[in-house]
Amino acid sequence: MSEGSLMSRPTELQDERAGGTDKLFRAAKSSIQSVSIADAAEAQLRTMLFNGDIEPGQELKDTMLAEEFGIARPTVRTVVQRLVAEGLLERRPGHSAHVRTVTVDDVEDLYRVRRLIEFEAVRIIIAEGRTTTAVDESLNAFRQAGETWGAGPDADAAFHTAVVDAAGSPRLSRAFNAVSAEMRLMVGLLRTRYSSLSELFDEHSSLLHELAGGDVDEALRLWADHIDDAKTFLTESLK
Repeated sequence: MSEGSLMSRPTELQDERAGGTDKLFRAAKSSIQSVSIADAAEAQLRTMLFNGDIEPGQELKDTMLAEEFGIARPTVRTVVQRLVAEGLLERRPGHSAHVRTVTVDDVEDLYRVRRLIEFEAVRIIIAEGRTTTAVDESLNAFRQAGETWGAGPDADAAFHTAVVDAAGSPRLSRAFNAVSAEMRLMVGLLRTRYSSLSELFDEHSSLLHELAGGDVDEALRLWADHIDDAKTFLTESLK
């Protein structure tokens, strides 16, 4: 082997490795772009669901969504599967997805579970004097959500999730997270209950005030009013 070939081989190896690195970065970039497109489409579809732009039970064909969002059908299937996993959409094998239809029984059961989890969280927070800093932060984020109702379900869920998490019980938090997607969907259906998102924000501000006040009975009374009012409105609207 000549000296020239020995000298050239490291350069060739470096070029090969550089080429492999370039391919790796190109693949990573492509993957990141695909994920961001899916995330954007998912966020838009979720907003449409929460705004009531899509009716409960409405069929959502992959081809229609691909055309609506200007994305590829495999990306649509990824988005749909995510929302199916959250409980916002339903899809039987071999069929198009449908918007989840909420029944009176669904409402009754969800709000029963919410009372069990949130009431216990409120009791723990007050009895143990636990910090509500994260709840304050979630309320500030709620304030910044503006008046677009599509932001309401996420802001509402973030507040109540922060309350449950503040109790410091991983099992309570896991139980609450399991129903949070359904909760968002039902909050979306409350749109006509409130004159504006600010009105819903004010309710949550009062909840936090009582939570920080240290009177467990008064806090639970206000929490019961908040939850029962939503449940009553939803059950009446679904009859």
